[in-house]
Amino acid sequence: MIGRIRAIIASKGGRKIFWALVSRGSSTVLSFALLLVASRVLDTDEYGLYIFLFSIGSSLGLIAVFGQQVLLMKHFRVAEHVRGETNQPILFYNALWLGVGCGGQVLAALVVWIFSDRLPYPYDHLPVALLFGAIFTLSEYLQSYFIVHARIVLALVPRENLWRLVSSLTLVGLAWAGLLHTGAAAIEIVTGLLALMVGYQFVRFVGREGLSFLGSAEARAQVPSRAWRRETLTFSANGFFSAAAVYFETILIGIAIGLDVAAFYFVATRIASLLILPVLAIDTVGVPLISARFQERDYAGAQKLVSMLSAGSFVLAFIGGLALLVVGPFVLHLFNPAFVEHFPVLVLLSIGAIAHAFFGPGTWLMMIGGGEAYLLKARSLVFAAYLGLLFLLASQFGPEGVAMAGVIELVTLHLISRRWVLRKWQVDNAATSFLVLRWRERRAAGEAARQLEAGDNGRL
Repeated sequence: MIGRIRAIIASKGGRKIFWALVSRGSSTVLSFALLLVASRVLDTDEYGLYIFLFSIGSSLGLIAVFGQQVLLMKHFRVAEHVRGETNQPILFYNALWLGVGCGGQVLAALVVWIFSDRLPYPYDHLPVALLFGAIFTLSEYLQSYFIVHARIVLALVPRENLWRLVSSLTLVGLAWAGLLHTGAAAIEIVTGLLALMVGYQFVRFVGREGLSFLGSAEARAQVPSRAWRRETLTFSANGFFSAAAVYFETILIGIAIGLDVAAFYFVATRIASLLILPVLAIDTVGVPLISARFQERDYAGAQKLVSMLSAGSFVLAFIGGLALLVVGPFVLHLFNPAFVEHFPVLVLLSIGAIAHAFFGPGTWLMMIGGGEAYLLKARSLVFAAYLGLLFLLASQFGPEGVAMAGVIELVTLHLISRRWVLRKWQVDNAATSFLVLRWRERRAAGEAARQLEAGDNGRL
């Protein structure tokens, strides 16, 4: 195992994993810095408004990308790619749906802004959330585009690192100057800064691909419309459930319980997300490699990759979970002393994060392995049951009940995904598959040694 780890570290892929870990790690730190800064420069209610609008914008951004980032990763062929000649149909098709997603949100923002004086607080501030969502949609796609090209720094640094750093410094500076007082103003500032970062990525995208695919009749003619439309609709629906898993509970708490509790829940979710940092970093590099194995029908190679990634993610997440049991209350106190009383919510969310790490890239395997339709059906059924469970547990236990319902939904979906991948491709994505794989390798090596020894004895 040590030799294999050394080989990965020494390889080009190992360096990419390293930079992904650095970027994802600093992203998490800077995300906390931005949350902490906002909590310090805004009072509790305005901080709750900032979190509420940020959650709505982020969820809409994830939904309105319409799964084009997954479609790109599945169908884009990096080998022998030539600007303006190859991959033009997929780029044209992506642009079509992104135009609908971004344009629809901008139009909705304009309509809501016109009638905002008739809307109650906090919904009169929705236009800025919609604009944030439109920019986030484009960012989500460009991030996947550069990941496909193995440009990890260009994919992650602008949004994950620079945006959060500059946003934190800007909010501090404006608050120090006495120019920042509301959560709406704070979200307007971070929206403008995100637009700058995404604009830079878009310029680099145009530099690599140009825009000729937009007007190419040949590219339009080569689009397998029926197949890609079916995948787009499936990926879009799956994107809705992914966004719901990240932001739905915060938005629901903001609507039904209060913006102050929503602010706490969002902070607790971000703290727990520290534990899936290894999953995000490893998936950034690992999923394209696994996708290539699937394309080559190399399922044994895919199993080895998946086993190593899941095991590594789980071990790191479990160690982080133990540490979080100790430092969690102190971290919550940094944001707001009143948050500490809800520490059990953080524990439940951490259990969910560790479970997510245990199953590694489970849902990704289904989407790149042809199981997106099955995953959608499973998610629909699980989500329906989750809504009922959420109502029951939330009414009985409050935020703790919301967290319990989320953990149950997460584990159920991962179990369904693991069963499908096992049946379809004979690939086990659970962390324990690494131990099984090692046992089989040792058994095969022992059998080979016995056969060699028997052959030597026969010759004697």
